[in-house]
Amino acid sequence: MKKHYFPKTLFQKLIFTFIIMAAYLVGRELPLYGVDLAAYEAFRDKSADLIMQTIGGDRYKTSLLALGISPFMFSTLFIQMIVAFKSADSKSHTSPKKITRATLILMVIWASVQAYLTTKSTIYIYDGGTELILAKIISGVEMVTGAFVILWLATRNGKYGVGGQTILIYVNILDSVVQTVKGATFKELKAIGVISLIALLFTIIFENTEYRIPMQRISIHSIFSDKNYIPIKLNPIGMMPVMFASAFFQLPAYIITGLASTFPDNSDLQWLGENMDTNHPFGIGVYIVVLYVITIIFSFIFISPKNLAESLQKAGDSITGLKAGRKTRVYIRNRLLVIAIFSATFLSLFIALPLYMHMEEMIPASVMSLPSILIAMASINCNLYREFRAVKEYDAYIPFI
Repeated sequence: MKKHYFPKTLFQKLIFTFIIMAAYLVGRELPLYGVDLAAYEAFRDKSADLIMQTIGGDRYKTSLLALGISPFMFSTLFIQMIVAFKSADSKSHTSPKKITRATLILMVIWASVQAYLTTKSTIYIYDGGTELILAKIISGVEMVTGAFVILWLATRNGKYGVGGQTILIYVNILDSVVQTVKGATFKELKAIGVISLIALLFTIIFENTEYRIPMQRISIHSIFSDKNYIPIKLNPIGMMPVMFASAFFQLPAYIITGLASTFPDNSDLQWLGENMDTNHPFGIGVYIVVLYVITIIFSFIFISPKNLAESLQKAGDSITGLKAGRKTRVYIRNRLLVIAIFSATFLSLFIALPLYMHMEEMIPASVMSLPSILIAMASINCNLYREFRAVKEYDAYIPFI
């Protein structure tokens, strides 16, 4: 039987991850069929939505990997949300194969829609006719194919490297930070740089700080019984709200824009359409509300008080001083709600302040997303550090395996 190479040590895993990163960077430089690359030189270093770029591919949607990792991330998130609403018993009967199949089907649909919308806004070298239609079809197929190439790279890295799919996001984050800092003056970076460093510091603290709910286990009666607890991070779901707030904000924006174009005589809809962006107070307010909502909802989905209480009850365990069941669920729910609101407030402060400063023309649009980027970067760094430690500790046991 053929023995496959499987990297075990941290060094081997890092080498494999660097190979994956190199392949990803090469893919970002492969142009789509028929795209007018010269036309995009005018937009270089002008794009402001750095957050969406981190889960997208290249900055200007002109390469084979134009869609980036976003189709895979959104599809995975959507399926996970559906699974999260199921009971613990229902989850146990849901096979990983079925979840994977549903994720891939949704990813094909999502990537196809994204590719279609991207081709409509892409600049091609053809002016019209059959050649332009053919170029759009070919480039659309290339983008969907590129999304699955990224999926393959992410899964390979998750199995043989370090960082999983987030390492590809990390590449985009580093690229965005470098391009932003390189294209800005010291005067432009001074104020936003201070805010970004403070956001970075607080993110590291919150990522490594947890609220502990004391519990008692029926199977432990030693001195360690006092050290049992349910940990909840002060930043429960990490970078997810930061990464997805821009995407979810587009939903009401598209709805209002569609209604405004359908009813052009309605002054209220016209006002909403004109102000539904992050350059106006109303749009900033909606953006922050969206951030709060998804932070709280995602926290309750991925740290389900109901499923957690059911698991404790089945194991015969309980929170200290509370009976298992409904009281435990309510207690966890209330604590999680407070932590989620606290996390949302922290994120909102460091995201709303740069938006307000840009609205008042205190900072340029090219740097206003820098705090958000560094928050995501800090969250990924903390997770990578934990993974490095786990692999490093595993290295010590290799001589005995």
